[in-house]
Amino acid sequence: MITGFNTDVEHEGVVYHVQTEDKGLDTPLILSLVYSGGAILASKRARYDDLIAEGFDEAVLAERLQRQHKLMCAAIRSGRLEELKKMSEREAATRAAAKKAVSTESQPPPPPPPLPPAIKEAELPAPRPRQKSKEEARASKTSGKLAAPPKPKPLPQSLRVASHEPVADFARAEAATSDALRLSLIDEKNYRGGERINLRLRVERGTEQREPADGAEVIVKILGSTFRPLIFQTRTNPEGIAAISTQLPHFRSGRAAILIRATADGHEAELRRIIQQG
Repeated sequence: MITGFNTDVEHEGVVYHVQTEDKGLDTPLILSLVYSGGAILASKRARYDDLIAEGFDEAVLAERLQRQHKLMCAAIRSGRLEELKKMSEREAATRAAAKKAVSTESQPPPPPPPLPPAIKEAELPAPRPRQKSKEEARASKTSGKLAAPPKPKPLPQSLRVASHEPVADFARAEAATSDALRLSLIDEKNYRGGERINLRLRVERGTEQREPADGAEVIVKILGSTFRPLIFQTRTNPEGIAAISTQLPHFRSGRAAILIRATADGHEAELRRIIQQG
C-alpha cells in the first residue's frame, strides 16, 4: 500500500481538507476525499486494475496517486468544488446502477407461464409441411445462448487541471519551522489510537531572544488513512500556551499522525507526531 497525501486548500476564506490514499491491492482503488468541518463534500475514485494486469509497478501507482491529489487540490483552488460534487454524484449513480445490474443478473429467471389447455386433434387444421429458411435455422441454433451482458458505462474521466504546486507528504515526521516562530510540545509522549490526550503547546516569537506569542492561532489535526480527520482550532494565552483535549480514534490498520500548526504575524511553524495503532 502506498502512503497517501493530506493537504489543506483555502478558497474564499474556507479551508478544505483533501485526503488521497491507496486502498491496497485487495481493493485496487485510489480514493480522494474533500472534507470541510468533518463532513465529506466530494470524492474521486480511480481503479488501477490495469496496473495489476500489466504487472504491478509501485512507482507508476505512486505517480497516479500524486497526480490525482494535485488535480483535486487545483480544482478547489480554482473554485470548481461544485464540479467535483457533480462528478461524485455521477460516480455514485454509476456504481449503484452497476450493483443493481449485477443483482438482477444473479437472480434466477422467472418460471415459464402455464401451458394453455390441450386442443383436440380434430379441431386443428391439417398442418402444411414447409422447409425452414436459412435465417430461421440460424435463429434456432442460437436461441439457447444467453445474450452478452451490456457493457458498463465508462466512468467519468479525471478532472484535468494544470497544477505545478508541491503537495505535502503525509509520511513526513516533521515539517519546516520558521526561524521567527517556534512551536513545541510541553509534555512529549508516545500516542496510541483510542486513548484520551491533553496536548499542551508552547508558541514563541523571535530568533535569538524568545518571548511568548500571545494570540497565535493554533490548528491541531488528527489524520489517518482509515478514519475521518479531526480538526481543532484555538489561540494561545498571554504566556504563549494553548491546550486541547480529545480522544484519538481507534484504528487497527493504516497510518495516523497528529499535525500541529501555529501562525502569528505572517509566520508559521509546524510539527507532527506519529500515532501508534490501537
